[in-house]
Order: sequence, then C-alpha cells, then structure tokens
Amino acid sequence: MLEIKPVQTKEEQEKICGLCGVDFDVNCLAYAARENNKLLGVSQFRILGEYSVIYDLANAAGADDLEALIIMGKAALNFIDLCDVKDVIIKSENQNLPELLGFKKDNNGVWRVNLEGYFDSPCCKKITR
Repeated sequence: MLEIKPVQTKEEQEKICGLCGVDFDVNCLAYAARENNKLLGVSQFRILGEYSVIYDLANAAGADDLEALIIMGKAALNFIDLCDVKDVIIKSENQNLPELLGFKKDNNGVWRVNLEGYFDSPCCKKITR
C-alpha cells in the first residue's frame, strides 16, 4: 500500500534526499512516499509567509512512480492549504507534473497555483435531507 508521511527528522530527510538525487534543504519540510517499506520518492517544500514553494517532487533511484509524486504533491498542497497559505509555486524539471497538479505557467514562466477552492469537491460537501 502506498504511504505518504511527513519526514520526522532532518537526518532522515537528508538521507532520503540523497536516495532521491535532490539537494537536502534543512529549511524545508518534507514528505516521503513508500510502498511496502520501499522508498519511492520525496517532496521538499517551504512556507514563506504569503506563499509557498515546492522545491522537489522526485522519485528515488530505481523508482518511476508518477502516481506517488502526484499524491505527495497533493499532500504538500493540502498541508500548505491547512496553514492558510493559498499561493504556491513549484520548481519542477518534469513539465507534466505541475500541470497534473493544476499549476499553470504565469507570464514569467513560473508554475503557480492558487489553493482557493482547490480541495473543494461535491463528495466533501455536507449532505442534508
């Protein structure tokens, strides 16, 4: 079963980042994706006051799991949204991933999304009789 969990220590985050080929950033929060205890990927992001930046959504060496990256991206976006930060930038070398997460390029070529209503869904609305 796919699990996306926050990375609990900076030592663990540094190790996971190394296994995923990304630069460890001590100032970032991170999520790790695992399936049956096998590391699939990492996400690093920061909340910078009025906006947030997702710096990394990367598979571990030997893994190629787009679904895990998308779910990790949504987990990061959900956390950011719960912190009441609505504007998010993603820095991604994978051109498909930002689009799959709902990001759009602005006039400067920066991938952005606004989280106002991002997680609203008819299935989440209260049903009244």
